[in-house]
Amino acid sequence: MGMNALTVDSARVRAGSWRGSDDLAYLVPLSGASTLTPSTLERIRAHLREHGFRSVVTAAVGPSERDMLAADGFTEHEALHLLRHDLRGPLPKRPRWARGLRRGHSRDVDAILDVDRQTFEAFWQLDRDGLHEAINATPTARLRVVRDLDVVGYAVTGRAGTQGYLQRLAVHPDRQGLGLGIDLVADALNWLRRRDVTTCWVNTQEANAAALSLYTRLGFVPAAHQLTVLRRDL
Repeated sequence: MGMNALTVDSARVRAGSWRGSDDLAYLVPLSGASTLTPSTLERIRAHLREHGFRSVVTAAVGPSERDMLAADGFTEHEALHLLRHDLRGPLPKRPRWARGLRRGHSRDVDAILDVDRQTFEAFWQLDRDGLHEAINATPTARLRVVRDLDVVGYAVTGRAGTQGYLQRLAVHPDRQGLGLGIDLVADALNWLRRRDVTTCWVNTQEANAAALSLYTRLGFVPAAHQLTVLRRDL
């Protein structure tokens, strides 16, 4: 089941398969937390059961959505740091183009997904649909890659009005520590500011100390709240 928009009562969500799984569903709330009432969530869960799913995992949600879902029996799967960068202040220098930073193309997808598999644990790895979701999550997006003999890193940056989002960042483990992540983030932030974006948001797993260190060194600061991914048996 691919990702589909679904309206139940006054709630709007996107729902489908998590990374191509046959039994794990992915739920993305799109409307306010107040629309996630017990009866509405029960109808959503029934819809997922009808499609053969046995459990469901949510997108990263804020405190209000988390509380509504927790009241329905969802439990925390993982907490995420949420960070923000004020693009009206100083930015890291634009990257050195000699490193091979360029626009990503459809021919790069296999190499991009290989980098992703090498970088993230199995649960968080992207497949083709997941990469497509990341690129199309915002009205405007930019895919950048770092190429040596092959693609060794990439970033997806999104823009919606004055808000920017670093949707995905990955550097092959064999090439980490060389400044490639810095180049990709600096490129993303400068691209957003040239388009009058005022704030860039990024989230990362609590256990990912290396990513958290990178973002804070480049001017990101913790937001007022964290995000949470939740899970529930169906």
